[in-house]
Amino acid sequence: MKTKFKILLTAVSILSLCACSADGRRDFPTLVETGVTFENSDILLVSGKTDTIRARFEPNVAPQRDYIWVVDDPSVADIQVNADKSATITATGSGETTVRITSDDADKLTAETRLKVIAGAPVDITDMATIIVNRENSGGADAGEGSLKLIDGDLSSKYLTDYKQPFFITLQFTGSQIINFYQLTSGNDGPDRDPLDWEIQGSNDGENWETLDARTGEKFDGRNLTREFYFDNDKGYTYYRMDVLNNNGGGLFQMSEWALLSIPE
Repeated sequence: MKTKFKILLTAVSILSLCACSADGRRDFPTLVETGVTFENSDILLVSGKTDTIRARFEPNVAPQRDYIWVVDDPSVADIQVNADKSATITATGSGETTVRITSDDADKLTAETRLKVIAGAPVDITDMATIIVNRENSGGADAGEGSLKLIDGDLSSKYLTDYKQPFFITLQFTGSQIINFYQLTSGNDGPDRDPLDWEIQGSNDGENWETLDARTGEKFDGRNLTREFYFDNDKGYTYYRMDVLNNNGGGLFQMSEWALLSIPE
């Protein structure tokens, strides 16, 4: 009986070896993506300009399916699909529309993102503000990872501190400013420290706040990655606050940059 068992094990080993390629590497089936999303939930494009946008595939593999890209309102922008399954968008009009990507098969994997065509490039006014936080780095605002690093314009620096609720980051201007666009840049490590759920709020007295934008389940797929967000707002505020409702699960919070921008009319 033992002899038969040894023979069986030997046969299995031989079959396993046969499953390997000629150079001794084991052949595995090609991974096929099971989901598609966009890195940015909002896209801003200056009228007349062209940009390339890419989808994010889940799991993070080279896409095996074919995809169809569509702009809901073709009077706003023209779209061309590229060989690498990205898309090139040209702003041919004005206004706002939706960009969609859908797999060209029975599964119909799909995702969408907002596209807004604007008259001119957004203006970064972050350097006009003073930063206020309720959770400062242990070394203070001027420390190597203090809150001032969040608005220094350097993507290689970062603000790092303990994450506890409530958690606010406020930018205060000397006068009223209309903000409807912002950028967030993730830190250089520790994705569990990234913001996940947050609200952008405005105030003119630092006490009474209005929620202008709310985001949930936002992910940063890379380190020192800048993501862009816009929202509808035509009212000026002296204070803009980011209320971080949840980070990505860690005991610390970090972010490299928070920039506030104004979109010209």
